[in-house]
Amino acid sequence: MSAKSILSYGVIVWIFCGAGFAAGADGDNTDISEELKKSLVYLNISAYAYDQMQPWKSADIIQKFGYGCAVGPYEVLTTARNVSDAAFIKARRYGQNEFIPAQVKVIDYESNLCLLQLDSDAVGEPLEPLTFAADYQKGAQLQSYWLSAGGHLTTGRGYLDKAKVYQSTTSYARFLNFAVANASHALAGARLYCMGQKPIGIACWADGDSQEVGLIPAVTINHFLADARAGDYAGFGAAGFATRTLLDPTKRTWLKMPEDIKHGVFVSKVYNLGTGSDILKQNDVILAIDGQSLNPYGRFLHEQFDRISFHHLITGHNIGDTITFDIWRDGKAKQLKTKVRNFKASQMLVPYYEYGKQPEYIVTAGFVFQKLTRDYLQVWGDNWSGKVPPHLYHYYRDMSFQPTDQRSDIVILSYILPANINLGYHGLGRMVVRSFNGQEIATIGDILEAQKLNPESKYDVIQFEHDYPTVVIPRTQLQFADINIARTYGISKLTNVEP
Repeated sequence: MSAKSILSYGVIVWIFCGAGFAAGADGDNTDISEELKKSLVYLNISAYAYDQMQPWKSADIIQKFGYGCAVGPYEVLTTARNVSDAAFIKARRYGQNEFIPAQVKVIDYESNLCLLQLDSDAVGEPLEPLTFAADYQKGAQLQSYWLSAGGHLTTGRGYLDKAKVYQSTTSYARFLNFAVANASHALAGARLYCMGQKPIGIACWADGDSQEVGLIPAVTINHFLADARAGDYAGFGAAGFATRTLLDPTKRTWLKMPEDIKHGVFVSKVYNLGTGSDILKQNDVILAIDGQSLNPYGRFLHEQFDRISFHHLITGHNIGDTITFDIWRDGKAKQLKTKVRNFKASQMLVPYYEYGKQPEYIVTAGFVFQKLTRDYLQVWGDNWSGKVPPHLYHYYRDMSFQPTDQRSDIVILSYILPANINLGYHGLGRMVVRSFNGQEIATIGDILEAQKLNPESKYDVIQFEHDYPTVVIPRTQLQFADINIARTYGISKLTNVEP
């Protein structure tokens, strides 16, 4: 369910600060619209995104909308997806036509959560904060609430179907979400969901075909808010390894596992980033995490949520906590301890996202060099994974989590802007750079340094992987050619590389 994947888990017990908000029976159909009027807001977002194929240009500003709920007198919780690539955010509360300027205080694309700070001078009367509490009742009837664009407090219904770990719609991460079935409004946008008078989550994905909605629950929300208010946001733990099911008895025999050990999940790959990457090895079998036994699918029995993925055991920790792995390795059981860690998308060899960031690029002699990112690959449109050049997809699929000191970017020659200086090369593109003037290219910034090498040479020489032809750029023509290319193609800045 990657298209609708989600992140987070928990439930919400609504407590209105100073409002004397009484709790109703779990799963009842109590309508609390009146009580929520001072807590829900409508969000209007002006957003932009850079053109991946012409990274020196930005796309037109677009208008987005979403919803939020108060978690402080001047603080609003919403999803990170709502405000991704935001240039300007404004909120409107019930009964007030004027919009209130808002700024991002903390945003976490892994958990898909964002804390907004409203302009206190424009809010008027402070909002009524809500508190989320962890309740879960499979099959319970839920009510959804949101403030519409017209300023009306609107409601919907659904049933709490299950708790499951999903991949996020905004990142590589996996978090526990609640799935709501038979939703009367199969829409996301951070709509608030309540069980009776108890809020249990905000909507983060929706499937209109199946009328299903995913919720970020209280455990994730409360962790995020506590961390955000601590002053130095650290985020959630992330797994530093991938697993496969371990159902084949032949494979268990090959791993020298005794017949009485029926549990455990197979470690198929160990990353260079994330929790466990420093202690686990490929072909290990994880028997338990923090004493919670894992079945061959990598799931453990949760006291509330039944069988869920081991990722919840990692995301439930604070960064820096000690976590314990019981493993089977080389025919023996072992117990290993390590610290919970996470990482930024920018640390990945092929970054999963670059929200609100201009792509890095270098244009020289009309040759357009860029970092390979998932955003770049998505230019191929729907079902892009089957359309992109296979060698580029290999780096994304198989090596995204494997940066090294020798290589922290995949730098590609994206395409060539036709000019006299590059005659004969116009058809080249989508090629991975190996070296520039003899220097191995580990980051896109290395090209700028490599251009200074071999000052006595008349040419810049670029070599590529997979036996693609070598490119030679005459230096004597370069300065004049770059001026003409910038003017012809409307490039205000030929280089955008982070220091």
